[in-house]
Amino acid sequence: GTLPTQTHTHTRARARTRRRTRTPAARKHSDCQEMGVACTQMTVCSHQRMKLNYRRAEEKDFERLYHMETRSYPPDEAASAKSLMMRIRNASDFFLVAMIGENVIGFINGTLTSDQKNLTHDSMSKHEPQGATLCIHSVVISDSLRRNGHGSSMLREYVRRITARKPQVKRILLLAKQHLLGFYGAGGFVIDGESEVVHGKDPWFQCSMAIQRKQ
Repeated sequence: GTLPTQTHTHTRARARTRRRTRTPAARKHSDCQEMGVACTQMTVCSHQRMKLNYRRAEEKDFERLYHMETRSYPPDEAASAKSLMMRIRNASDFFLVAMIGENVIGFINGTLTSDQKNLTHDSMSKHEPQGATLCIHSVVISDSLRRNGHGSSMLREYVRRITARKPQVKRILLLAKQHLLGFYGAGGFVIDGESEVVHGKDPWFQCSMAIQRKQ
């Protein structure tokens, strides 16, 4: 929305008053306060470069996560409420939530499949607990916090946790639109080629990562 314009009137007496020197960060924070901008779960002041914290998704997160999912993907691509809840309930070990403070600002979720070659509608629609291939479904950051490196950090943390904690997972697969192939390539994924899966109007490309563990 439009921020209210504030007019500050300085008297001659105030002009003679000694002013304290403020750091650039302090000036930015003061500017945020003066304009009435609150650092909420959807907005973080530009000067703050806060560390992300992570945890598994819980059922109490559902409304927030579903809201973010539907804002991040077109209607014909976003996960249904039923599918998202299934992933929280049945595959929470593979559902990572990113937080700043107490606020959820992003998430990655996935399910296991026994299909080790290519993703299909069938392999992506269920969770097979004994599967060795992890299918990533959603990589989401709040729209107001994108292009700050949070998505890359979250993806690295997700892969690190899977590698360290889930030895049964040998491979990670995902489908991505063409404009995001650079993002996943930079995250360590190999572009396998165009997928046969049809979901929405644009083509999808399968990306893969073989999990490397020290012996």
